[in-house]
Amino acid sequence: MSQDQVGRLLAAAEAHFQTAAAARQNGQVDVARRGFLAAAEQMMLAAQASTGRLRQTRLQLAQDMLAAAEALPRPVGTPGQTARPSIPLGEEDKSAGWLVQERPNIRFADVAGLEDVKEQIRIKLLYPFTHPDLAEKYGVQPGGGILLYGPPGTGKTLMARAVAGEIEAAFFAIKPSEIMSQWVGKAEENLAELFKLAASQPLSVIFIDEMESLAPRRRSSNSTVMQRVVPQLLAELDGFHKRSNPLLLIGATNEPWAIDSAILRPGRLDRLIYIPPPDWAARRVILELNLKAAPLAEDVSLDTIADQTQNFSGADMASVARRVRERVFSAAIQSADPQPITMADFDAVLAETKPSIPVKDLRKFEQYAQAS
Repeated sequence: MSQDQVGRLLAAAEAHFQTAAAARQNGQVDVARRGFLAAAEQMMLAAQASTGRLRQTRLQLAQDMLAAAEALPRPVGTPGQTARPSIPLGEEDKSAGWLVQERPNIRFADVAGLEDVKEQIRIKLLYPFTHPDLAEKYGVQPGGGILLYGPPGTGKTLMARAVAGEIEAAFFAIKPSEIMSQWVGKAEENLAELFKLAASQPLSVIFIDEMESLAPRRRSSNSTVMQRVVPQLLAELDGFHKRSNPLLLIGATNEPWAIDSAILRPGRLDRLIYIPPPDWAARRVILELNLKAAPLAEDVSLDTIADQTQNFSGADMASVARRVRERVFSAAIQSADPQPITMADFDAVLAETKPSIPVKDLRKFEQYAQAS
């Protein structure tokens, strides 16, 4: 194969890669997957026509592209998707196929920082299961609910998954739209079915994201559906400690002040836990986790980057690491001598990156946490 042909393969690989990266950023998962796979194919052909170190470098790039495609989420039911297998339903009720469960394999150790938050969750939710004799002695009943609140991207969903992972519980992750959109006028039946199915497992964690959409302040909501859904949710919460199989309910919200106050009374979601942006140590750990397989130059200082990213969310930090990797990766595709990631690459990315959480929003959350 001529050098011109190799050059065309490399150019095609880069074009497919850039298209895939942009599609992933925009949430176009299928387009991104096809782009990464096409890029990997072109890079593999270029590698086969190369020799020595260049061949090995291009083979590794092709593998990285394949890994990027595999890392993208697949629709439930797609071959190879194992994260959220469907729960088998009885013949008498096939309508609840939207309810799925998973068994998270992450633990608190996989969540950077937030040690105070983890301890609050252990006391409220986990210790009654891990220390049943002491719980019985002091009259502490297993099961119950908490509300995780804070800005977007701070790890509320990850924390909920880690709770289930810590006690090896079935995990049901639900958004209000999945409950409200199934059958018009039957949202409360959907909610009851969720709790019924979770209770059929020996131990379950129900995670409801965007809690303010499911249980808004009823006085401020003109929806007749909400007037029925909130009482149904209250009835399910009041029955927590009467169930033979304990349930844990974790709600998450970016707007805790918009939730019906009845949901937050004792015996319901009575522990409100603020999930702030990661502190300096957590930001550094997030960088380490997202750069552990990347070649870093000696001048890269994760301490300095952590200093420069105050108020960045966990998602922001992961995005910075990903954009830096892709920046150097893109350059490496055309280079006969791929270079490691340098501090200058981080400086370039950080120069065009701002925290996704406005300062005024942070102040609002901090004031709410102090008043709660």
